[in-house]
Amino acid sequence: MFAVKRALKLNNQEATLMAKHAGFRRVVFNMGLSLRVQMYGAGEFSDSKVINEIKKVLTNYVKKQPECTWMNQLSSRVYQNALIDLSHAFGRYRLGKAGHPKFVSRRDGQSFTVDSSNGKVLLSAGRTIKIPTLGTFRLHEPLSCSFVSQTFTLSKEGNRWFVSFCVDAQRLPMRQRESSVGIDIGVKSFATLSNNQVFDAPKPLKQAKTKLARLPKTSENQAGRVTAPSIKAGERF
Repeated sequence: MFAVKRALKLNNQEATLMAKHAGFRRVVFNMGLSLRVQMYGAGEFSDSKVINEIKKVLTNYVKKQPECTWMNQLSSRVYQNALIDLSHAFGRYRLGKAGHPKFVSRRDGQSFTVDSSNGKVLLSAGRTIKIPTLGTFRLHEPLSCSFVSQTFTLSKEGNRWFVSFCVDAQRLPMRQRESSVGIDIGVKSFATLSNNQVFDAPKPLKQAKTKLARLPKTSENQAGRVTAPSIKAGERF
């Protein structure tokens, strides 16, 4: 498994939409944490049961309040994954792998996660990406090939938003390119490489003389001399 991360090319409206979802995640996470802390005295309630109850409260009550109508305009997968993150945070705390979950603020960064409730989706190669429940967005760097994934995390770094997702596969080993070498063309040697490899220059005249010696003698001319084809330097047969 490996992760793919790309910078999104957003307009002002799309960037505002991302910021709203990040705020939605922050509100839900803090709400869930607050309710869980208040219920510490009731030992019979497990973290998972409390979080399931929080989901019901958020869906059936909180989102229906006039001051919270803005939540209905955003992806419901955001608060689902925010509570999953809270559950995992408590799980790490119970195992002694992390401290007690803390309330998050805007200073802690802006990020949120969405997923496809219908399973994995196909992401086509190209300069756009379709993110479940959010829409299709442009990419600064294209996807070089198609991918299949289900969960997507959006995060802001500096002034740019990024999308990252995991691919349940292994990267194929890439063949390393051979290192480049310099070439020096000379007289004594045809070429000398920077790795000290030498290529001898071709000797056309010597080769032509060798071929000439193997040719049968021609007939004598009227002067009694034997003539042979004239050979020019550098000529090949």
